[in-house]
Amino acid sequence: MLNIQLSEAKIFYDQNKQAQEVLISYDTFRRSETLLERLRQDPEQGYFWSKEWQNRIREGEADVQAGHTLRVTAGNIEKALESQG
Repeated sequence: MLNIQLSEAKIFYDQNKQAQEVLISYDTFRRSETLLERLRQDPEQGYFWSKEWQNRIREGEADVQAGHTLRVTAGNIEKALESQG
């Protein structure tokens, strides 16, 4: 499975907090090349790279970093959802 972590990249933002430049190692580049090849083979997965979807990913990562997570199992999912109101 392809595994590229955000921590492997240095992202440079402009004053509007828009990414302008990304610095990655050659190894990370080669692994991302594999990802791009997979996208060429299955273009329906391209939605993942849309600005809207990437914003959702960043929001989710921020929630995880802030500890806003809930561990559930198939046996307690209904109870967990009810407790979230």
